Amino acid sequence: MVRMERHSTQGQRGIALLCALMITALLATLGAALVFVVTADGLVDANHRASQQGLYAADAGLERAIGELRRLSSWQLVPAPGGGSSSGDFNDGALAPRLSDGRILDLARLTTERQIESDLFYPATSDRPLWRLFGHASLNRMIAEARPALPYVVVWIADDPDDRDGDPGRDSNDILIVRSCAFGVRGARRAVEATVFRDSALDGAVAGGVARSDVSLIAWREVR
Repeated sequence: MVRMERHSTQGQRGIALLCALMITALLATLGAALVFVVTADGLVDANHRASQQGLYAADAGLERAIGELRRLSSWQLVPAPGGGSSSGDFNDGALAPRLSDGRILDLARLTTERQIESDLFYPATSDRPLWRLFGHASLNRMIAEARPALPYVVVWIADDPDDRDGDPGRDSNDILIVRSCAFGVRGARRAVEATVFRDSALDGAVAGGVARSDVSLIAWREVR
């Protein structure tokens, strides 16, 4: 009788130990799942912030380019080679700038990719847009603030193909296409494109001691 009770007690202890191990394993699994969910949610939130920051930076690059164009009395030579920005805060002179996350941008390769993508969209005529690098700098440099991990902005400009002058390096109708692309952390990349028109009716107008012309937005779109 004593032996049976001893076996019964040992069996109950074994079952209790097995239940404790199962509960411990279940709690460990739930804890790991919770850590995964929290970590994944944090990564999604960080990626979303980086993506939105990139979009705002791309739009800032577009506005910065329009500001440069507004200061010009003529756009005729803007699409020509060497027609880029001469402003130090919008042209850092780097051919392969390093991003805040350590990645290197090859601006020549990016310009070639922009041209190839454009050529697939526009028909092969003498007026097909020829993209030129107009400005490139980190958003830190553009806004003169030392904030960490701000995107790097690259802007290209091309002649409007509808001017039908047969020369993509020369603007004849005061209309240009501007593509602004921002490169952020975690591989974030956002781009916007606009078609802008220079209103020559305001030629000679002076604001702040600088001759300006008005620039109107014909079209704007986010590039996916």
